[in-house]
Amino acid sequence: MEKIHTKLQPLTLLIVEDDESTLKWLERILLIYFKDVKVANNAMDAFEIFKTDTIDIVIADIQIPEVDGLHLLQKIAIVNPSCIRIVMTAFNNQVYLNRAIDAEVDFYFKKPIDIDELLVSISLSKKNKTKTIDKIELKNNYMYDFIQKAIINEDLKINLTKKESLLLEFLYEKKNLIVSLEQIENVVWKEPVTSDAIRMVVSSLRKKLYMNAIENIKGFGYRLSLE
Repeated sequence: MEKIHTKLQPLTLLIVEDDESTLKWLERILLIYFKDVKVANNAMDAFEIFKTDTIDIVIADIQIPEVDGLHLLQKIAIVNPSCIRIVMTAFNNQVYLNRAIDAEVDFYFKKPIDIDELLVSISLSKKNKTKTIDKIELKNNYMYDFIQKAIINEDLKINLTKKESLLLEFLYEKKNLIVSLEQIENVVWKEPVTSDAIRMVVSSLRKKLYMNAIENIKGFGYRLSLE
C-alpha cells in the first residue's frame, strides 16, 4: 500500500454523499491517502466545489438530493473529461448499473465500499489516464489527430466539427463494438435529439473518412471499421 499511497498523495478527492455517517467515515479514511478530501451532501454544492477547486477524483452516491449522482458525474465529465468518476450505491439494481455504463463512469461500487479495492482502482486508473495520445491510426493511411480534431490522410488535413470529433472519438473508444443511437445521443449531445440529427452527423463524418469507415448495423447502431 506504500506505493499506492505515494501515487495518490498529490491528488484531491471529492465525496458526494447525503448519509452523514458514511460521508464522515469515507472522509476520515481517505484523508490518510489523499492530499485533500472535499465533501458535499448534494449535487449543487458538489458542482460548486468542483468548479472552484482542482478536483482529481469524484465519488458520488447515486441517490443524492437535487440531481442524482450519475447526472452530476456526467456534468463533471463535460467540464473535465480526465477527472476520475466513481459511483456508489447501496442497491443492487440493474437499472442503475445500465445507467452507470451509459454514463461511462470509471468505477461502480456497491456499498459498503472496500477501501483497498477503491484505492487500487484509482491508482490504476490514474496511471492509464496520464497516458496521452496525440494521434491514432485508423485505416487506409488515415489518421485522427486528437489535438487538432482533424483527419489526416497523407498530406491532406480534414477538420472535423465538434460533434464529428466527439462521435469519432467515441466510436474509436468502442472499436469493434456496436454503439446504439441512444449511446451516441448521451455521449455526443448529452441531451435528447432526433435520430435524424444523429444520422446527419454520421453521414457528414463518413464523407471525411475512407469508404465504409462507419458501418450501419441495421436495428442496432454503428461500428467503426478498422480492419
